[in-house]
Amino acid sequence: MSSVLINIILNSILLGIILLTQFVNYPLFKKINNDFVFYHADYTNRMSYVVAPIMTFELLTVTIIFFNNPVTSLTLIILLTTILIWASTFFIQVPIHNKIGYKKDIHKINRLIKSNLIRTSLWSVKLIFSILLFL
Repeated sequence: MSSVLINIILNSILLGIILLTQFVNYPLFKKINNDFVFYHADYTNRMSYVVAPIMTFELLTVTIIFFNNPVTSLTLIILLTTILIWASTFFIQVPIHNKIGYKKDIHKINRLIKSNLIRTSLWSVKLIFSILLFL
């Protein structure tokens, strides 16, 4: 199986996860009142077991694509969107999660929902360009 096809599969899985996160999981954070801190800790722990390996494998696959193919606008966009997804995750969403992990804060949850649109959009764009590269 080609690295581009593997990337499309991984990207599709991650896009599905981020769409559920964006429109279901994060908005539900606002409705949890009792034991929010415990719920959030369990949520982030479980999500990391699911998402971290897939994101890592995606990054590896994108790196292989970039170095094993001619550098084109498609390969460059795929690499850059992946880097931006990682940057957004670790410099925006993870710090917000760290803050609400100690205390429920509706303002920070709303910021998490809004800022998560960065990843949702980037994974959507990346999937389109990955499909174009595959064709």
